[in-house]
Amino acid sequence: MKLFLASEAKHPDTIKKLSEYVDGLAGKKIAYIPTAANAEGWESWKEGGSWKLLHTLKAEITLVQLEEETNPSVRSKLANQDIIWFGGGYCGYLMYWIRHRQIDTYLPELLKKSLYVGSSAGSMITAHSLKTAEWGFVDAEYGAHLIPGLGYTDFDIFPHYQEDQLNLIKQNYKGSKLYLLKNGEEIIYEDGLVTLVGKERIITC
Repeated sequence: MKLFLASEAKHPDTIKKLSEYVDGLAGKKIAYIPTAANAEGWESWKEGGSWKLLHTLKAEITLVQLEEETNPSVRSKLANQDIIWFGGGYCGYLMYWIRHRQIDTYLPELLKKSLYVGSSAGSMITAHSLKTAEWGFVDAEYGAHLIPGLGYTDFDIFPHYQEDQLNLIKQNYKGSKLYLLKNGEEIIYEDGLVTLVGKERIITC
């Protein structure tokens, strides 16, 4: 399983690293899942940078908006993709739809051939818990902890990190390991091996 977990996938530095990692994005088949952003405003992602950026990459883009799909149509669209890209927004909302569409039941099998790309919430949901999404200085997505994450990693990710958040993070974090990623930084997780692309900032308990 290969995961490319970014703070902000549309960031120029991150796109460059992603392109290098997959040996070029031109011609690649990418399934783009913007569902997490719908919790911020229906189809607000259409005005966002990632959706517009994708159409400049010369890749073959398949839109997979989970709320408008059926379980069979989602599976069909995600099959045989080079990249399955989960965009940012609200973690709990995204995980609700992932479980509702039963994607979690077969995604590990797809990821034997496809690369998982996460941006912000799309990266956070690969952990076991979504508790950090409930923090008031993050998304204040109360109840997110009731929905388990995908559980692909044994660490948590805090995206869009800013230095003045450090004390609040230390006061609130109760997990085992939290990576603090600034925009333009990411973690490459390949078959259990973690490669941090950026400055190492880790909170442990």
